[in-house]
Amino acid sequence: MSLQEFQENHSPVKEFYEGKTIFLTGGSGFLGKLFIEKWIKCGVREVLLLMRSKKGISPEERLKALLKKEAVFVSYQQQPELYLSKLKVIDGDISKPGLAISNDDMEYVIKHTNIILHSAADVRLNESMKESVETNVRGTDHLLKIAERCTNLEVFVHVSSSFSQCIYETVEEKFYTPRIDPLEMIKLVENQPRLEELEAISRKIVEPWPNTYSFTKALAEEVVRRSRSKLPVAIVRPSIVTSTYADPIPGWTDNFYGFNGVVSGAGTGVLRIFHIRDEYKANIIPADIVINGTLVAAYYAAKHPQEENVFNCTMDENHTTWGDIRNDCLSQKGVVAVKKSLWIPTYNTTRYYYVASFLQIFYHLIPAVFFDLIMRLRGEKPQVLRLYRTVHRFADVLRFFTNNQFRFATSRMRHVLDGMEIVDRYLFPCDMKSVVWSKFGVNHIRGCRVYLLNESWDTNTEALKIHKRRQLIHWAMLGVIYTFFVLVALRLLEAAGVPDLRTFLGCTEFGPIY
Repeated sequence: MSLQEFQENHSPVKEFYEGKTIFLTGGSGFLGKLFIEKWIKCGVREVLLLMRSKKGISPEERLKALLKKEAVFVSYQQQPELYLSKLKVIDGDISKPGLAISNDDMEYVIKHTNIILHSAADVRLNESMKESVETNVRGTDHLLKIAERCTNLEVFVHVSSSFSQCIYETVEEKFYTPRIDPLEMIKLVENQPRLEELEAISRKIVEPWPNTYSFTKALAEEVVRRSRSKLPVAIVRPSIVTSTYADPIPGWTDNFYGFNGVVSGAGTGVLRIFHIRDEYKANIIPADIVINGTLVAAYYAAKHPQEENVFNCTMDENHTTWGDIRNDCLSQKGVVAVKKSLWIPTYNTTRYYYVASFLQIFYHLIPAVFFDLIMRLRGEKPQVLRLYRTVHRFADVLRFFTNNQFRFATSRMRHVLDGMEIVDRYLFPCDMKSVVWSKFGVNHIRGCRVYLLNESWDTNTEALKIHKRRQLIHWAMLGVIYTFFVLVALRLLEAAGVPDLRTFLGCTEFGPIY
């Protein structure tokens, strides 16, 4: 949908954001970029972006680079002044005390902010306890304290995760009280002189949560719950966020996290065996469904501040399985190819951990040694074995989510969706029932190729030619390998004196046919 078409329509949700000042954390992240694009279309007064310097680059320079680089900002090339006039950088850091915001910027935020949307988080599942608590828990607590000082605040929205409460068989749309006080956890991290001791016991602290990410997200939700009496708050819990389904463009993504990494790894011939239960529900959700659903939920929460505004944004009403997703992606084999792939896509799965670990030797480690040897002979730096170490760490982190079943209640989110006006459903599409998974699979494959692997679509024909050559070599190599094993097996059987071996194998009286 073009910017002009969006602006020509009038809707309650769009008009709620029109003319508002929004303070956004995580604006340089995946979801943050999508929020920015949507708010520009809504005609907001201003988006205040909490950003920090990175690698010697100022926040303002980082913002300009993002706007130029990312295809998700669909109108930036034609109307750069529209974006620049709506975006204001607030220099700060979500992981620092008080968010490290200057006094002048803090005064501006407090005076002008109407909506706070907190989407910044440390999403690395195996991050240290210290960094996870500082970013996900303390950052949320300090942001809420700023929100309490905002004189014109209408709603505070916290983007959490549906896996924040994954220790329960069914995750309801409600607040849960964790067994550890989040403020005490913040004090422990801040006052612990020996951080190595904290990390040593972190596994015990986190249990029964699977990792520091989901654990600290649960603590952050408790921090938000405690502010309900002071602020209109809402929590949105998306599941595993993937590329966009259609809005503003199909298949857009900017990171290799989670499911994106699996698809990209399989498509480039790197990930060849994966421990996963194909029959289990795939808890993935397109990013645009999350963005639009969050904006609609925030609008609802602002109008109904007395309710327990916790919303699970998942695919439970229109679910698919990991196996179905796998088949949808494999349907593009021979249709979509990648020039910079390691080998042809060969994606195998097993529900058995030890089988996957054993097959990794043949599917990953032995080929890695072979490719690294070739690189050494060519005078290049070997790096494939190192790549597979990263792939295996990545697989270990995902194992909990791909080999367990989860159920998320969605009745509250359904109530909000059913109450949307027709024009809002058109401008803010967020109903999972409208998603066609086979279409999503095609868009996702192509999106990973274009936006993650940086191969424009007009090179696909050339990539397919390379793919066909590699496929012929692959089949030839398999033929040689299987022939070798058959010959070895026959020799062993013959040496063992198997009765009537010649007759059984169809041999002539002059000797074995091989």
